[in-house]
Amino acid sequence: MIKSFIQKYILPKELDFISALEEQSLIVNKIASDLYLCFIEENANSCEAIISDEHQAKEIREKNMNELLDTFITPFDRESIYRVITQLDWIALSVRHFVLEAQAYKIRQLDATYADILKNIELQSSMLNVGFKNLKSSQKIVIRNTQDIRDSYEALTDTYIQRMAELSENQDKKDTFIQRELLAQLKEISKRMQMCANSLEDIVMKMS
Repeated sequence: MIKSFIQKYILPKELDFISALEEQSLIVNKIASDLYLCFIEENANSCEAIISDEHQAKEIREKNMNELLDTFITPFDRESIYRVITQLDWIALSVRHFVLEAQAYKIRQLDATYADILKNIELQSSMLNVGFKNLKSSQKIVIRNTQDIRDSYEALTDTYIQRMAELSENQDKKDTFIQRELLAQLKEISKRMQMCANSLEDIVMKMS
């Protein structure tokens, strides 16, 4: 009884930041899934959902940041939590920027080459979310998933290089410029997924 009293009223509050990061990664996963549906299946609702979900991701980021600032006890170092919060937000924001740029170029649907890239990004985000879900229960699954995310990034990079080589032969300068910009942004989104996976792996090492 005395112990529970001390924990409740005297000891600093400890929040479940692992669940908070999982929640943030879940909205990022939804955004990445909608990115595929938006441009490969030409689903207008998914395009609109990306913009609204990015606002939700921003709200979750602000909530997690405020809780981090107000909490003294954390399950691992505060820098690691801060790094993942900002990286997940970065991914959501980057996807939104991609959608806005594609819309500015009046692009509503992308070809099969982009389908492979967007499917890779969707896969990365899914594995990232699974990693956060298993952070408390199975660190081996987390480590395996982070490696799979890196492998997926490598596969995406190979596709990117191949596509850029093809573009170098394109005589249409306007089309080349637009395709190069879109491909570069998608590669950057995937790279940020990998960076977040590395931070997740770092958390596992600190918890073990």
